[in-house]
Amino acid sequence: GKISIRQTTLLLILQIFNTSILFLPRLAAEFAGRNGYILPVIAVLFGLFYMHCILNLTGRFPKDTLVEFTPKIVPAFIAYSIIFLFAVKLLISTGLELRLFSEMISSILLPETPLAVIMLSMLLCIAYLVKSGVEAEARMAEIIMYFALVPLAIVFIAAAVKADYKQLMPFFQITAVEVGKGAFFVSLSFAPLEFMLMMTGLMKKPEKAQYAVTKALVITALLEMVIILLTYAGIGVEESKRQIWPVLTLMQTAKGSSSTVGVQEILMMTGWIFSIFIYISSGLYFASLIGSRSMRFKRENVWVLPLLPVVYFIGSMPGSLAQTYKWYINFQRYFGIWFLVPIPLILYLIAAARGLQNEKK
Repeated sequence: GKISIRQTTLLLILQIFNTSILFLPRLAAEFAGRNGYILPVIAVLFGLFYMHCILNLTGRFPKDTLVEFTPKIVPAFIAYSIIFLFAVKLLISTGLELRLFSEMISSILLPETPLAVIMLSMLLCIAYLVKSGVEAEARMAEIIMYFALVPLAIVFIAAAVKADYKQLMPFFQITAVEVGKGAFFVSLSFAPLEFMLMMTGLMKKPEKAQYAVTKALVITALLEMVIILLTYAGIGVEESKRQIWPVLTLMQTAKGSSSTVGVQEILMMTGWIFSIFIYISSGLYFASLIGSRSMRFKRENVWVLPLLPVVYFIGSMPGSLAQTYKWYINFQRYFGIWFLVPIPLILYLIAAARGLQNEKK
């Protein structure tokens, strides 16, 4: 299957809009205090740089994924080591994302349900979608985009009405160094851009990938800015620093004594469940695709079911929510950047120096 420009944009928006958004206000507050809402705007510059590093590489090999073009650039042993490491990174990030999702569902919706049941239920639903290929996932993204963003829009409008914007003052009391450092760490929320190492080769028009990615980056950055701003105005900066899920705390505060008790939380959870569903399914799909194409299997969904226990085991390793959060943040900080800049950039420079590229059809 092949995916369109529109489908690529929608997939990226949903992939980026994962559980990291729920604790992004906390991360931004740690670096920039009450001015943390400006960090996503600056982070877009980092995101555009990541985009160019990846798409300059994939643009030399239209219709190829990381599995096909890496062995053309470097010796086979190095190439398959890079491919293997990318698959491992996808599985680890997917497993931690699954655990964070399950913790969130357990704390808000299903407090009496064991985490194992939530995790396995999610994985089985995802496996059904992933076995149908990337085109099915892209069509699913088109369907659920409205079910994900419309409820969130309703919730944020309600939160905006009740927010105390005096908590954002004084404005712009932050140094350039703090802005740069904070914007870099916020830009790691754009880590799903690394999916383009695989997804560009699955596009009907890979030459239009830059348009799709830029559009997704701008939309998600604006959403992040609004979320951070409303969180600070709703519950305060200091409270945002103390909470693991400050955005969920905002929703609990915003509902107040309303007669529609719980409706805002349900709408919030609906939006994020759909988004996280796409992120986890993408991670599992591309890890499976790497295995199938590396071994040159005719069927590209062979590895889906064997990888389910791996993702479940990774998600089960942390002993608590706090430990899962710490592992996730540290993993993003130390390993999130490698397939956004260093590896794509090095591969691109080698390919350019050797004059390697596929003929554009």
